[in-house]
Amino acid sequence: MKKVLYGIAAIALSCLGSSLVISDRAQAIEEGLYWGGGSRYIRIAKQAESKDRKERICYHGFSPNGSTIVSLKLAIPRYQTGIDYEVYTLQAPKKGNLDNFAILQYGFSPNKITFGKLVGRFVREGFVYEQDGVAATDVTPELQECLNSTEPYFKQISSGRDRR
Repeated sequence: MKKVLYGIAAIALSCLGSSLVISDRAQAIEEGLYWGGGSRYIRIAKQAESKDRKERICYHGFSPNGSTIVSLKLAIPRYQTGIDYEVYTLQAPKKGNLDNFAILQYGFSPNKITFGKLVGRFVREGFVYEQDGVAATDVTPELQECLNSTEPYFKQISSGRDRR
């Protein structure tokens, strides 16, 4: 009987250990280009962690109306949700720019993100963006600035269509 209990405990611990590795692996939003319908796109870009700094994640949202580049901050890690999702907030250096805007990504659906308002622990009133099959490899100077920065980054670029 004792051997059976030890066997069960060993199996449980090995399963727990492997799930911890999986959850660590899943603690990062997927980099890529996401399409939100029409001509709305979001690009998620990362700069790898180095000995001097943590991994940097930046958001570039663009449409014919212009674009916004802003750094992202992990607000709700996947291991805290119990539902296998994580939430990133947009890090505007000044309050008011992007208050309460966030991105939610489920671990079981890494090819989709939801962009909208953070209400409690979920993103509501938002749009679902699906990962585009076209890999976006071009990095604008502003997006590279965001990736290189160590401070919250925010920049809006107008399309120029509203100028007279």
